Formats: sequence, structure tokens, C-alpha cells
Amino acid sequence: MINVLKKLEALGFGAYEAKAYYALLRKHPANGYEISKLAQIPPSKIYETLTKLKNRGAVLDSQSDPVQYYPVQPEVLFSRLQQETEKNIQAVLSDLAVIPPMEAFELTWNLQGTDGINEKIIEVIRQAKLEVFASLWPEQLEYLQESLKEAMAKGVYVVIAVFGESVAVANEVINLEACSGNIHRRAGAKLCTVITDNDQVVVGELAEEHGRSTGVWTSTPALVLVAKEYIKHDMMVNILVNNMEQKQYEDICRRYEIIRRMQQQK
Repeated sequence: MINVLKKLEALGFGAYEAKAYYALLRKHPANGYEISKLAQIPPSKIYETLTKLKNRGAVLDSQSDPVQYYPVQPEVLFSRLQQETEKNIQAVLSDLAVIPPMEAFELTWNLQGTDGINEKIIEVIRQAKLEVFASLWPEQLEYLQESLKEAMAKGVYVVIAVFGESVAVANEVINLEACSGNIHRRAGAKLCTVITDNDQVVVGELAEEHGRSTGVWTSTPALVLVAKEYIKHDMMVNILVNNMEQKQYEDICRRYEIIRRMQQQK
């Protein structure tokens, strides 16, 4: 009996309702007093319980005095409840299907240590579906080569600017060794940046041997854009400088004070 009562409760019956319905199935018709006694329900609760069962469609009552109660047969009751439940489920599914999604919100995570930065870079590279755009240091590429190979094998387009000589696995490689000293001097550390699919970026400052490397990951569109433009700027300037004569470059620097200032600034 206990098992049946628990199953009735699982279907939405209250504890007293389950007991009263079970008792009526055993003996019917029956009046409130008889049901209370058979189901071991306090007399003060029996009529409230029977009213709930009546509203649920589980019992019927007579117009006699005293009132007699009859159970609705289980196959009839639960067939109707099943139909109502299925109808409600379908209605809920339809309503949930048209709930408008919340606007995506941007996240920013702080990264600690060189390993923490490189591990996050590997993670975003492996998530890339379209493009990896990065500026990295030669020593990092040894750690990142496998994830870059995997990305290219999936058809991801990989563009890397490297601050030094390296054998980088990429569709396009730009050597920014000429910029490395200036970058290191201005940032006070080795700055690296990786953007994937134009929707997330990792920026890291790789400290010297005893320093503290820190970085950040974010999906904030404005910051992703700024980071990518920064790398594109370094690449384009490097290509332009490498394709002009030294005298042309010196003439430009003399003509534009802002260039001299930027070269001198930290």
C-alpha cells in the first residue's frame, strides 16, 4: 500500500488525498466518517480532502444524507489525467520555444602566470572555427604548435606575427623581430595577443624569469576589435618599413614629430 500511495503522491495527489482515494477503491460507497476511519485521516481533515479529490475529478458524491462518495475508476481517471498532462506539456513546450534569448553579455577573466596565459591561448585556438589572428614570441610557438596544427587541419585560417625568427605553423607569418625591442621596452614585458573568430581575445604580458606574468581574456567586442587593429597596425607598419629605403624612413621620422614621440614613449 505504501508504494501505491507514494506513486499517487508523485502524480500530484496530497498525502491525505492518496489515502482517501485508495480507501474508497477498497470500499465504496462510503461516507466521510467511514473514509476517515479506513484511511486513518483526522476527521477534521476528511471533508477538505474529499473536496480536493472531487475538484481533481477523482471522486463523485451522492445527493443523499449522509453524503456517499464513490471513486472514479483508475483507468478513467488516469487516462484523463494523462491527456491533460500531455496537453499541458505541449503547451509549455510551445511557450518555451518562443522565449526570446537574453542578450549575450561580455565576460572578462584575469589570467595569472605564463602557463595560465598559454593554456588559455590553446583553449581559444581550439575553439576557433574561422580565424586565428595572433602576435606571439618564438618561445611561445613551441608550446602552441600542436593547437595551431589542429586549427589549420580544421580549415581555420591562421595569421601570426612573430617577434623573432621561428618556424611557425600558419597560413601567413610576419616577422616582427625589428619591433620586438621597442615593444618590450614600452610594455616592460613581452606582450602577446591572440584573437579568434573576431569574438574573443587573450592579451598577456610575459614577464622575465623572476617576474609575474599577467593577462586577460575577454569577449567584449570593442576590446577584441582594438586588439586586432593593434596587430594589423604592427604588421602593416613592418611591411611598409621593410619595403622602403632607410633614407625614406628617416625622412618620414624627421617630418613627423608624432612618430619620434611614439618611438620614445614607454
